Amino acid sequence: MRLPFGLLVLLITISSCRSIDPVAPEETVKAIPTVPQPTSQIVIPLEIALDEYYKLADKQVPTEFKGGEHPCEGVSFDYLFNRNPLELNANNNKITVDVSGKYWIKMSYCVECTDVFTDKPACILPRIPFSCGIGEPMRRMHLQYTSSFALTKDYGLATETKLTKLEALDPCTVTVFQFDATDQLLTEVRKSLKDLAKDIDKQTSTINFKKEAQEAWTQAGETFRVPGYGYIHLNPQRIALVEPQVRQNTLYTTMLVDALPVFNHSSAQTPQKPLPDLEILESVPSDTFQLYVDFNLNYDSLSATIQQFAGGQKLVLQKRDIIFDSISVTGASANELLIKVKFSGDKSGTLYLHGTPYFNPETETIELQHVDFDLQTKSVLLKTAKWMFSDRILEAIEKASKQDLQPHLKKLTKTLNQSLQYNFNEYKLNGTVNDLHVLHLYPSTDELVVRVKATGNLKLKNR
Repeated sequence: MRLPFGLLVLLITISSCRSIDPVAPEETVKAIPTVPQPTSQIVIPLEIALDEYYKLADKQVPTEFKGGEHPCEGVSFDYLFNRNPLELNANNNKITVDVSGKYWIKMSYCVECTDVFTDKPACILPRIPFSCGIGEPMRRMHLQYTSSFALTKDYGLATETKLTKLEALDPCTVTVFQFDATDQLLTEVRKSLKDLAKDIDKQTSTINFKKEAQEAWTQAGETFRVPGYGYIHLNPQRIALVEPQVRQNTLYTTMLVDALPVFNHSSAQTPQKPLPDLEILESVPSDTFQLYVDFNLNYDSLSATIQQFAGGQKLVLQKRDIIFDSISVTGASANELLIKVKFSGDKSGTLYLHGTPYFNPETETIELQHVDFDLQTKSVLLKTAKWMFSDRILEAIEKASKQDLQPHLKKLTKTLNQSLQYNFNEYKLNGTVNDLHVLHLYPSTDELVVRVKATGNLKLKNR
């Protein structure tokens, strides 16, 4: 049976009026702006035990000192001083070195000398001998050195050591002559020990932080891979040391490396500057770093979320049905996302919408705001299905668009923390991200770029 031509045309016309297929909107993607990098700091605590350096100084100086003077008239003497090892006491930013020891002194006294009957002057009367510490326990003596210290610009430590105390705990006094040999002895011992302070300074001058500084500087210039996201470039700029503190025979200081950390998708390392001169600071101004990380949220993920909550949903508009068969994010137009909705019901076809992605910090979700029909879709609806031009469709898309970012942020935090654990030689770089804060959302061609500010701490320490 053949249909009349007029009826066939009518059926085709009715059928075509049921389908709504507007022209898809054009995609236009804006460039993602770069972010200015604030200066961050890598904090490197350093501890140096001073005992070993003072032990080396102790080995450089004899433990036994002998001397004497032999004038004809007056007192002639010989002495022996045996010192014990240096005893270091470094605390409250003061370094003292105590030296204890024992001595004996042997003396003789001549009232008057003459050279009338001899080639050399000789005592007229037999010399009168006396002594301290001979034939009896040796006498005790105590010395103390004090060292002041300062950092040098070539990453070293300079000390200035002085003899600040020298006393005979057991003086040597001859009561018969009312003669006190103590001062004479102390003068001689002081001369003998003049090199000890120099040797202490010589040994402590070998304390140098340049090796540690160069290693820290080199490692700060390394590129760290963040699997699945990109690469971190710390870009060191400056290096400094905090004025040292001394406690319990240990010198404490902190090395700071100023850096301009950058996150991108390039594994190429930035050419590194040579190690700069050391700067000296009074305290640690900060121990935090800031890093801007862009991670990409695929449109398939957003589409799946919207489809999960709105796919298959039926709306009744002016007693007509519309069913969302499929909903997908297809791209971007300027700073908005493009949404494609295929529907059926009393009408079938395709709708194109656009909406602004927004991060809700209270719920940590991405959602679409200001969802509206595309101009081409709006034009077709006004001409063929004005009843579909409804805010209820827009509200349904907005409600279904919420995607939880918490799992993504937790994964990013974990991955960053794993990437910022790095060992080299005897040192370990420890990085901890304490906070992730979403700053901006940038729609691109195939994905939504989520810019996150990461704040945390970086420390380098002995393992």
